[in-house]
Amino acid sequence: MDLLEVSPLLSSILGLFLGIFILTRQSGLGSDKRVRLVLSTLIFLYAYTSFDYYLALKLDANSLFSGGSYLVYHLIGPLFYYLIVLYTKTAINFKKWSLIFLVYTLFRWILFVPILQFDTVDDIVASQQIFGAWFWIEVEYVVATLLNVLALSISYTTLKNAPLVLTLSNTQQVHLKWVKNLILLFITLQLASAFNTVINTEKANTFETYVYIETLLLTVFFFVLTYTLMHFPVFAFSGSYKDLPEETKKKYAHSSLSNSSELFQQIEALMQEEQLYLDFDIKLNTLAEKLNSSVHHTSQAINENAHISFSDYVNQYRIEAAKIKLLEPNPDTIFAIYLAVGFNSKAAFYKAFRKNTDMTPSEFKRSNKPH
Repeated sequence: MDLLEVSPLLSSILGLFLGIFILTRQSGLGSDKRVRLVLSTLIFLYAYTSFDYYLALKLDANSLFSGGSYLVYHLIGPLFYYLIVLYTKTAINFKKWSLIFLVYTLFRWILFVPILQFDTVDDIVASQQIFGAWFWIEVEYVVATLLNVLALSISYTTLKNAPLVLTLSNTQQVHLKWVKNLILLFITLQLASAFNTVINTEKANTFETYVYIETLLLTVFFFVLTYTLMHFPVFAFSGSYKDLPEETKKKYAHSSLSNSSELFQQIEALMQEEQLYLDFDIKLNTLAEKLNSSVHHTSQAINENAHISFSDYVNQYRIEAAKIKLLEPNPDTIFAIYLAVGFNSKAAFYKAFRKNTDMTPSEFKRSNKPH
């Protein structure tokens, strides 16, 4: 038996083991368990899709026992975007986008109800007269692909623009560049998959070739993506000591930092005197250098004494400065205020403001308005 012929089944088995590996591994990907959960869910979806392809070839593509992966195809883009959001600690309105996504999912599934009247795929294809069932399936598939590509494109932009709290080493820069390039590759795979599905899947030979090639490419893609994500530190986005790899934590477990409170007092004095938080591009490296301390010790001192990450620690100072500006007799616009206190986006400012005050800037102004 040719290895290529069993590639869909082999890919599904490898995907299953890779997903389990991600869920059970302790180091890499940071302390936020949602990152592992979303990444493993993506890989399980890919494993199911590969197995679904295997069923289509084994049972005959005409069988309605295969094709279930089509119903979850639209999950790929949004899940990938959510993975990047969690990984980079980016602010989004989760409730709003979850509701929109839920409505779209229900609408998409409702579109499949009419095909339940058909017994085989051949019957569906035979209905492809203008505005027949097959016509709407292909139209919907193109729409789902475009939305996936849009979500992946936003993922790329989010990763590219995500603020880093570290000046990256050469190795880290290579890993980050790999992740960006992999997202671009994934976009290309999505477009190629949609083209082949719409144009060629009605022909058995082209369908089989397409399935073999796509499952092999996806296998390589997810293994390389997982390896790269696990070796590029989430710590670079959060600055949280909890997000350091386990091997690094063990290395510093018996470090020379015997009294982190003393170092933290120096950090507090430096932040207040030089107002470093006003620099939107402030790096943990910069702070550590000014203190003549290591990056890990500086992060450890903040985590152990303020009980928050470096990013949240800096944002606390920014929010306090923003509150003063908001309560001035003739305050500047929100745009001017969040730029003045060190934020480079409205979304990040609102997220940090709500996190620190449980209010939006407008609600804060109203609640503190003189009677």
